[in-house]
Amino acid sequence: MICSEIDWRCPYVAFAPLAGEAHAHLLGAGDLARGGWSVLVAFPTQIITADINDGSGWLAAVQEIIDDRVMEASAAPTPVPFHSGLVGFIGYEALKSMERDLDLPASPYDLPNAVFGVYDAAAVFSREDQRAFVVGRDASACGRLANALGTEPIAPPALPAFSAMSSNFSQQEYEAAVSLIIERIKCGDFYQANIAQSLQVTSDNEFSPFDLYRAIAHESDAEFGAILQYRDGAVLSNSPERFFQVKPHNGGRRIIVEPIKGTRGRSADRVEDAVLAEALVNDPKDRAENIMIADLMRNDLSKICADGSIDEEAICELMTLTKVRHLVSRISGVLREDVSMSDIFSALFPSGSITGAPKIEAMGAIARVEKVGRGPYCGAIGFFDDAGGADFSVAIRTLITNEAATSVFAPVGGGVTLRSNPQAEYEETLIKAKSALDALSPRMRQ
Repeated sequence: MICSEIDWRCPYVAFAPLAGEAHAHLLGAGDLARGGWSVLVAFPTQIITADINDGSGWLAAVQEIIDDRVMEASAAPTPVPFHSGLVGFIGYEALKSMERDLDLPASPYDLPNAVFGVYDAAAVFSREDQRAFVVGRDASACGRLANALGTEPIAPPALPAFSAMSSNFSQQEYEAAVSLIIERIKCGDFYQANIAQSLQVTSDNEFSPFDLYRAIAHESDAEFGAILQYRDGAVLSNSPERFFQVKPHNGGRRIIVEPIKGTRGRSADRVEDAVLAEALVNDPKDRAENIMIADLMRNDLSKICADGSIDEEAICELMTLTKVRHLVSRISGVLREDVSMSDIFSALFPSGSITGAPKIEAMGAIARVEKVGRGPYCGAIGFFDDAGGADFSVAIRTLITNEAATSVFAPVGGGVTLRSNPQAEYEETLIKAKSALDALSPRMRQ
């Protein structure tokens, strides 16, 4: 494994010459003044999609590549979080290849249900230390990527005017959908279900998804920012939620999940902001919702972890971000030796935090209420590393653009429980869309 330090430049500068390049991606960006890692990949040697394989064949193909590459790379770990490997997303509807009896509407977007590129090199940036590296499997792949990285300052984002925001639900329709889910919960069909609306804006002019992403992520401290570029559109994520992470642990592997449930907006007034935080921590509805999903995730982990290894590291812990606060739980376990990456996805996907509990019953209700697919939204974005690790976020706070780069879709949702208030649930979706709305509103036609 090659690991060479290069001159520091911010990840956006490095990525700028690759903006618009299909299968060039940037993970972990957001507010670059904050710490953390960013990973840039381009020039894949192979593309795996859910559309070109029957059934779950695409997942088997991904696993075969992981197995071949990890055996070669595992002897040469480096300090960076990603070396080379597979990067991409799994869309919400990809579950149909694992749960054949689940009837989900098709994705409304032109993107495949899942896409992974195989990358022999990556540029990795430590934003806190302002150090940058090119890492990879061979000198040729590292050299090609290093030569493609930008070094010159870039102009601020430039976006055209957009139409007024529209949605596939009116407020009245969304609140009626929440009320219907509450009635289903009263009947004992499930305990919780996550209902989303999809906001949309369009422009008469083509825009740069990279510029749009920078405009949205500029003030964000969400850990799992990402821009994924494809010929059929782009996926722009500003997610605060980790789906799962796999790391080496005492000669084995440990898996960590961090489901989020419970959201409050922030206030510029210190006193009011503190009151909002305390209200979130003590809200019985939000706490019950979070604990239910933590229980679901713990049960999912029990399918793939060694007996007695599962640990509840945090339950209903307060996460404070720039514009919102969340309640997050953290659960970990030691993976059994025979568990593969495809086994992990089969056990966990999609995250219970964006479905509800029990998962399959809730997903069936979601499909009947929403009536349209979700695509990348509520799926997973991340990587399988050649050194044996993996890290995926839940694709919330995620925008999708069309192939022509003239439309932006912003799905947002929230968990509905027996204690839910339909109007409050609707308002929570708008709070979650605030970063996107703030970036787009000044550019909307009046």
